[in-house]
Amino acid sequence: MTPCAECALRRKALFQPMTNHDLATINRMKREDVIVPAGKELIRQGGRVDNFYTLYDGWALRYHRLQEGSRQILDVLLPGDMAGLTGVLFGHSAHSVQALTAASFCVLEGDALPRMFRKNPDLALALTRTCLADTRRADLRATMLGRLNAAERVGYFLIELYDRLRRRGMARGGGCACPLRAIDIADAVGLSRVHVMRAFKELRGEALLQRERGNLLIPDFAKLATYTGYSTILRSGRLAIL
Repeated sequence: MTPCAECALRRKALFQPMTNHDLATINRMKREDVIVPAGKELIRQGGRVDNFYTLYDGWALRYHRLQEGSRQILDVLLPGDMAGLTGVLFGHSAHSVQALTAASFCVLEGDALPRMFRKNPDLALALTRTCLADTRRADLRATMLGRLNAAERVGYFLIELYDRLRRRGMARGGGCACPLRAIDIADAVGLSRVHVMRAFKELRGEALLQRERGNLLIPDFAKLATYTGYSTILRSGRLAIL
C-alpha cells in the first residue's frame, strides 16, 4: 500500500499541498489499494457504501441507470477524483461507478469521515471546496445539456475533458488520450450514437477537433472554447485529494 506522502498525484500542480498533519489523517483513513479491471463496477447504484475512493490511475465513469435500462453518464472520473463520498454520507449510492480502463483506487474508510471533519477542519474545508467545484462543473454541464445543439454539446464535453486532463499534466499540445467510445459520449451528452457521429463530422469540418484511435486533438483551444461557450475562468483553483 502506497503511503500518502509518496503519492505521485500530490506532486501535480492541480492538487494543493498537504501538511504532515493532513497526510497523517488521510493515512489513518486509508485501508488499501485496489486494481479494478476495465468494465467492472466499483460502486453499484442503490447499494450500500461503506468506503469511498480516490482514483489513482486510469479512467472511470459515474453514471445513473434508468428504469428502462438506458444510461446517463454523470461524470468521467480522472486521476485525483473521488468516488463514493455521497454514498458514505447517505448510506447508499444513487449512482454506479465503473472502471472505463483498468484503474487503481485508494480505498478510504467511510466511518472515519465524520472524525476527520471534527479533528481536521482545514482538511474538511478543502474537501468541501473540491466537492463544490465539482457541483459547479455539474451545473454548467446541465446548462449545456439543456441549451446547446448537438455539435456544441459534444464540443463542450470534450473541451472540458481536455482541460481537466491538461490541468493534471495528462494533455499537451492540443492532444490527449481519450478511451471514451462514441456511445459513452452519447450517454454523457444526452444524444444517440448516430447524432454524436454527425456532431463529430461537423466539428471536424470546422477544424475544431479530431478524434481517432483513442486519441483526441483540439487544434485551437480558444476557437473551440468560443464555439461552445466554455470558459476557463470558471475553473476552481487547486483541489484537495484524499
